[in-house]
Amino acid sequence: MLPIILFCQSKNLDAQQLALNGYDAVSYFSAVQPTQGEATISVEWEGAIYHFSSETNKTLFKENPTAYLPQYGGWCAFAMVKGKTVEVNPKAYIIQDNKLYLFYKTRWVDTQKKWQENPQELRDRADINWVKFRGRK
Repeated sequence: MLPIILFCQSKNLDAQQLALNGYDAVSYFSAVQPTQGEATISVEWEGAIYHFSSETNKTLFKENPTAYLPQYGGWCAFAMVKGKTVEVNPKAYIIQDNKLYLFYKTRWVDTQKKWQENPQELRDRADINWVKFRGRK
């Protein structure tokens, strides 16, 4: 069973307001796999703290943050299809149409694979639910 978050928070952040479990948002688009960021290279944007693995990536993010932000506030894209907010594994992701989608993944459950079975339809449904979710704020 997926861990469902019961509180209504629009961004998936830890207690220190850290986004992406400290992973470098730009690295999802520019590296073979995402890399962990450094606390000494960080940016606060719209109430969330983002860490970066290099000053270059920090600069790229600051120039256009929305290009690198995960969809659905960093919650699991597959769970958003059902209108739920579920934690993610920051290494389980897809770049689709230049957008970052994150997924819940354990040894037994891989929502990224489920998403890949029908990405367009699932994205359309998740987009609708994200608008509803944001409207509950």
